[in-house]
Amino acid sequence: MRFCLAVFLALLQAPPSSPNLSTLVEGVERSFAQMKDFSADFIQIEDSLNQKHQESGHLYLMRSRMMRWEYKKPEEKLFISNGKTVYFYVPADRQVSKDAVREAVDDRIPLMFLLGRSDLRKEFTKFELLSTKPFLEGTKVVRMYPRRKTDLAEVVMEVDPANFLIRRLLLAHADGSRMEFIFSNIRINTGLRASMFEFKIPPGVEVNEGIGQ
Repeated sequence: MRFCLAVFLALLQAPPSSPNLSTLVEGVERSFAQMKDFSADFIQIEDSLNQKHQESGHLYLMRSRMMRWEYKKPEEKLFISNGKTVYFYVPADRQVSKDAVREAVDDRIPLMFLLGRSDLRKEFTKFELLSTKPFLEGTKVVRMYPRRKTDLAEVVMEVDPANFLIRRLLLAHADGSRMEFIFSNIRINTGLRASMFEFKIPPGVEVNEGIGQ
């Protein structure tokens, strides 16, 4: 009896088992499949030609294919999509770039396709659970290799095992450039309205066709 009690107490005190790769991938898929909307503070770090550029602001995502990146630092900018057209507006420059969602090339765009989907395995051909120390404490690091032939070489995501939300996303390109997103203060399914993803071009602003990375 004492032996059974000792074993029971030991089990209670033992740390929870770490989720394996399949559990993490399935958890992320399930988490995003159930999402109707997503909002978070973000830090964006672009590393290209050994030069780093950091920006920050607030992100809103909503089904389907709607997004709103509100940049606050170091300058105000807006990157927004209503599901059909994507706009990039820099008030200080008095310029707007626009493109069809299906034609635009930008590392921020794939994020809005995650909501409502559960098919990571269709987009990526290989997954690896890394043992490297995560950038954010308590997260698990998963590396993925895109199935389609693009300039994107690999994607690394840091996943919170408690709720399977992506806290950090790193996109590495074949030319050595990297784009990194860090998310905090995440909120999901808060009832965002589609109207906040509409953009009206301000009068007197120059409009350019095409958004390229």
